[in-house]
Amino acid sequence: MSSTSLLALLGVTFLWICSPLPGVHALDCQWAAIETVLNTSQMPVEWTNGKKTCDFGDGCQDTLMLIENGPQVNLVLTKGCTSQEDHEVQVTEHRTGPGLSVISYTHVCRHRDLCNDLSSSVPLWSLHSEKGVGGVRSSGGGEGRGCLEQGAQG
Repeated sequence: MSSTSLLALLGVTFLWICSPLPGVHALDCQWAAIETVLNTSQMPVEWTNGKKTCDFGDGCQDTLMLIENGPQVNLVLTKGCTSQEDHEVQVTEHRTGPGLSVISYTHVCRHRDLCNDLSSSVPLWSLHSEKGVGGVRSSGGGEGRGCLEQGAQG
């Protein structure tokens, strides 16, 4: 075999080995980063999400934490790409009232594009509160960062 043929064979083999399998691609994930303080009367809330293409092999994640202190709730949300291993939805009550309650929601997935599809605080808020529903808009979410929308029905 000539050296030119050998180099061509090696090049094709390298490209075949290093290229992703057919149908395998970098995931598109929902993306948002929101931190805001709301009155409990404004809960639960919904938000809009941006979209981000992850690095090859990364998964999509949802992380939501609600910290309720009296009549106010601090909502912290991150959505995007992660290298962490997949796990089903996990809801954890870190501390329950009276006075201070902390509850979180986490999820990591790779089974399809935009699989991190949490779009409201209903899954957490409905666990610990039977309070009324209101509406709120974010004051500075900005494009692609995520923005709170009119209250969700729980």
